[in-house]
Amino acid sequence: MSFLPQSKALSRIRTRLLAFAFGVLISTLAGSALADVRCLLSGGPYEAGVPVQVIASNIDEYSWPAPYTILWGDGTTTSGSAFGQKSPPSGEFFYRHYVSVSHIYSAAESGISIAVQLNGESCNTQTFDVLAGSTPPPQPLLLPIATLPQTMVAVEYYYAGWNMYFVTALPNEIAALDAGAFGGVWTRTGQQFNVYALEGAPASSSTVWRFFGTMFDPKSSHVYTANEAEYDALVSGAIAGWQLEGPVFSAPMPVSNGTCPAGSIPIYRLYNNGMGGAPNHRLITDANEFAQMLADGWIPEGQGIGVGFCSPQ
Repeated sequence: MSFLPQSKALSRIRTRLLAFAFGVLISTLAGSALADVRCLLSGGPYEAGVPVQVIASNIDEYSWPAPYTILWGDGTTTSGSAFGQKSPPSGEFFYRHYVSVSHIYSAAESGISIAVQLNGESCNTQTFDVLAGSTPPPQPLLLPIATLPQTMVAVEYYYAGWNMYFVTALPNEIAALDAGAFGGVWTRTGQQFNVYALEGAPASSSTVWRFFGTMFDPKSSHVYTANEAEYDALVSGAIAGWQLEGPVFSAPMPVSNGTCPAGSIPIYRLYNNGMGGAPNHRLITDANEFAQMLADGWIPEGQGIGVGFCSPQ
């Protein structure tokens, strides 16, 4: 992302704040000294005893620590400082300050609102409820091996020359890329997540289809979807330029507020909005990396705050 020339007063207040807890989202973007701070809330209620994670991110031209305070709404407060890290995507001398803090509500509460203050900017979520924790039913000690669905590991790669990401769970593709296929330009990012193999996947999971696009040759890209409407649009050409490669794995799906089924975690889906001259999608489970990509201008896609699929654990 590049920033247009601006006064020091304007650049100092360019801020994004993100906070989520199984669907809680705080989002602020101040683009001028007169901009209103806006807060959005998705999902809820939540359970006592379940960690609530807050991520706050701020971009300015200063590297020194930015103070932050999080008021959790139950009488507890978390404070600290976030050092600035140079933000290469800006192309100028801007620094990103971000924090990731977790909190556990010890008891049921009603009308909770989280307040986030970072580097002079602040916002509050809408109110939500924290419910008493539920006790899961007892599980059998042993399960027949045949009833356990087979999981696969999806591995992410990055091509610096194109500034593009690619993820695959196909063993032959992973082996080829690790062995230096395509001149060794695709390298592992360290990000990976579990998915179900197509054969024997739980009936509650959904088939994920992969499409391939070369409309911005020599760059090429892939997109993964389990959404029927999106699948139909890609196949029919309503979303032009994509060729169906086929089903590649299966995954649990989130509900409309982005919450994943028990035993799974969110897989965030992001779109680069055509930055760099070609479309690129990224699938990750790392919440900190998700926040960084949003700060760099990527667009979340999916349910809630941008949950495309869920990863079985």
